[in-house]
Amino acid sequence: MKNKLHHSFLLCLLIIGLLLVLSLIPEIDVGPFTLKKVDLLSEIRKDVPDTLVAKGTEIPDSIVAKQDSIVQEIRETCPPGITCIEDYSGDGTALKHFTRELSKVKGSDGTLRVAFYGDSFIEGDVFCGSFRDTLQSIFGGRGVGYVPITSNVSGFRNTIKHRFDEWHTVSLVKNDSVTSIGPSGYCFIPREGNWVEYRPSKQRYLREFNTIKLYYKSLRDAILHYNIDTVEASEPLEPSAKMQEWTFHGKSVKTVRFEFFPFDSLWVYGASFEQGPGIYVDNFSLRGNSGLTLNAIDPDMYREFNRYRKYKLIILQFGLNLIVEKSLNYTAYTTRMIRVVNQLKRLFPDCSFLLLSVSDRSSNVNGDFQTMSAIPAMRNAQRLIAKETGIAFWDMYQAMGGENSMVKFVQAKPALAAKDYTHLTFKGGRKLAGALVKSLLFEKEKYEKNSRQ
Repeated sequence: MKNKLHHSFLLCLLIIGLLLVLSLIPEIDVGPFTLKKVDLLSEIRKDVPDTLVAKGTEIPDSIVAKQDSIVQEIRETCPPGITCIEDYSGDGTALKHFTRELSKVKGSDGTLRVAFYGDSFIEGDVFCGSFRDTLQSIFGGRGVGYVPITSNVSGFRNTIKHRFDEWHTVSLVKNDSVTSIGPSGYCFIPREGNWVEYRPSKQRYLREFNTIKLYYKSLRDAILHYNIDTVEASEPLEPSAKMQEWTFHGKSVKTVRFEFFPFDSLWVYGASFEQGPGIYVDNFSLRGNSGLTLNAIDPDMYREFNRYRKYKLIILQFGLNLIVEKSLNYTAYTTRMIRVVNQLKRLFPDCSFLLLSVSDRSSNVNGDFQTMSAIPAMRNAQRLIAKETGIAFWDMYQAMGGENSMVKFVQAKPALAAKDYTHLTFKGGRKLAGALVKSLLFEKEKYEKNSRQ
């Protein structure tokens, strides 16, 4: 038999030669796709990358947040270990509605509610779970607050046990043509055989609740059938063009199951699980949301929901979905997001607003994971949004540790972030949420000190 081993050797040489030729072709864009440059030596070469300062000079002046006296003063007066909140109200009152109520709620019969809007970064209560837990440990409150009817992370979320079947889910980011999308960005339409079930989590402050609130809109007579522990009953849901709240008060509830009839002209938005006075944090995560779509929700829907929830703080966490490695110009996003924030301020006049910057995010550069050059650009754009709308701003990028902090989070033992170098683990969420709580408590202390003067 003739020896053809040399053919394999020639094939290897041919492949290597082809790769070397491809390495001469620069990175090019083909429509929405980018064909990256082939680099055979990327795993061993240690090129010196451009620093973020150098890359930052490419950011257009129109979106660079001015490093004015406010930022400088905060950096000089902020206590060690705290990333202080930047107040762009002009008179230091950006968080007045929240800090005033926060000072009253402990030891009282009051309830303070926080709406936390964000994308997949807060999905599954990775961030909000620890944020809620820490606040409830200080100020009271038991229960997870608002939960949607369906969720693509119900098996992942550990702050409530959640199952469901036979629902049509309408999402704001999918451009579904339904005018009754709720304030969380979702609307849930029951199908024949629909049901949804909730059970409390084993986590502290979430092991029990005695008050259940259900939010819906029905254009004609409908029926709610429920099983709450040993209580089984059916109740009519009166028709109304406005969002309605159905409430159940019991003892320590262990199981909740809802079924709805009929299957048309009925929109369900979610349920809330609570017990006693204190703080409740409603997680309105919407995967893929940039924040811009919040203006697509009917203003009356916001007003009707706030009639029941009476929020004192709305936190906005967006931006990661718009980060593109080579895009440093976020002028259009800044302009449109300013409109979003200003409209929310008009719709929630008795509420404080806090805008979180993007967190750190890394990409692979010649074999090394490094902070994406667009991250500081987006952070600066978001600071500008806060300045132009007169709200509070928290630099989450700085709170993580700044440049290449995501790499440290991923490499930590145990890991604080996932290997996509974008999302946090639950332990990472606990660390970063704790930093935000410290910042808010510092604002509360400042408010109380000023009030005594």
